Amino acid sequence: MPKKVKNTIVKRKLNLKNDIIFKAFFSREGNKKFLIDFLNAILKIEISNITIKEEVNLEKLREIEKGGRLDIQAILNDGIIVNIEMQVEL
Repeated sequence: MPKKVKNTIVKRKLNLKNDIIFKAFFSREGNKKFLIDFLNAILKIEISNITIKEEVNLEKLREIEKGGRLDIQAILNDGIIVNIEMQVEL
């Protein structure tokens, strides 16, 4: 969102590769269409509707495993559950 500074609007570019920004942008209800377009491009399937589930925790099945939290989990129009996680190679 632009920030006003003395009657001037300063535009900031946000990096969607940032885990926090990725989740904040794609999990917002008003941005569903962008997540659908993103998944259509990556998965090469036609998605017409999506339900976004936030705060998805991955449980540990064994003591040596690591638990975690997904960025986004989505249920596609045909019932397929998609776990979405932003990973960037440094």
